[in-house]
Amino acid sequence: MDEPSGGPLTAIIRENATVIEPVKPPPLPPGWTVWKAADPRGQGGHPRRGEGPFAAGAASPPAFRAVLFDVYGTLFCSRAGDPGTEAEISRDALLPSDALLPPGTWALDETAASFAPGRTGKDLRAYFHKSLDKLLGTLRLTTEYPEVRVEEIWARFLEETSGGAARGGDTARAGGAARGARELALRYELAVNPVFPMPGAMDAITRLAESGLVLGIISNAQFFTPLLFDAFFGGPPEKIGFNPGLLFYSFEFGEAKPSPRLFAAAAGRLAAMGIAAEQCLCLGNDMRNDIAAALDAGFAAALFAGDGRSLRLREGECEEASACPRPSYIIDSLADLPLLCAGR
Repeated sequence: MDEPSGGPLTAIIRENATVIEPVKPPPLPPGWTVWKAADPRGQGGHPRRGEGPFAAGAASPPAFRAVLFDVYGTLFCSRAGDPGTEAEISRDALLPSDALLPPGTWALDETAASFAPGRTGKDLRAYFHKSLDKLLGTLRLTTEYPEVRVEEIWARFLEETSGGAARGGDTARAGGAARGARELALRYELAVNPVFPMPGAMDAITRLAESGLVLGIISNAQFFTPLLFDAFFGGPPEKIGFNPGLLFYSFEFGEAKPSPRLFAAAAGRLAAMGIAAEQCLCLGNDMRNDIAAALDAGFAAALFAGDGRSLRLREGECEEASACPRPSYIIDSLADLPLLCAGR
């Protein structure tokens, strides 16, 4: 994490924190049941084509040695249900009550006034959408699942609005511009997609770490994503229980989930630690980005169905129902995760 623990960007997150509660999720597909410690038969079913060690109806799950978490929609509630760039693309994911006004309308206007006098929040949105679409179009020529670094988009915005003031070899000024771009990127994200810890998130992390499980993160993310842990949980991921060698962020790979590259990297890192993929549970809220991708890489996969905003069942994306993957397990509360992982 480039930002020091407790740094100014972390302070901005804390100052702008908005309580977001999970909402009731939609009904699960027929035959899918939620796992509960009191009724351990509840499972989504099994990996693709009915293969693998997690057959439906098993009395209890195996004891896992590692857990890889998704961030947005799993460890954190988010208003749009997705991080940064995805939140901008997936506006239809908003609940009707959220869509009365574009998220962050007033906060964006204030941000625009601070960073680009004379511009509005609408101008910021338009610039970001146009730049993002153009950049993703270029990146898709070389990768199926491109990821951008949003601070680079905002650095160009600031350079254009300031008439290129950051150019010309002035290292100090360029450094200041970079810091400004990161702050603008963060404030924009907090306006359009505020986040708040999912109920039970920190307790689940603590319990899993104390039980000896190896914890990691595999998530679509931006530079500010690790700062959320510092702001809300009191320390960066590697200081609160996550293995520093198991932090897989999309912006660092230049590819987003469900890219196999992230999951292959995670499987390789775990193998070097003596942990097989099937001994690791991936937890996420998206059937394509989290569950199918994890199953394809040989992991067990648990669907987190605790928040209707972020749950992505993607039922209409399979040509035939039999071709759709099914999660190894389904949980609707992070409080159940330690027991699930312990095989109880």
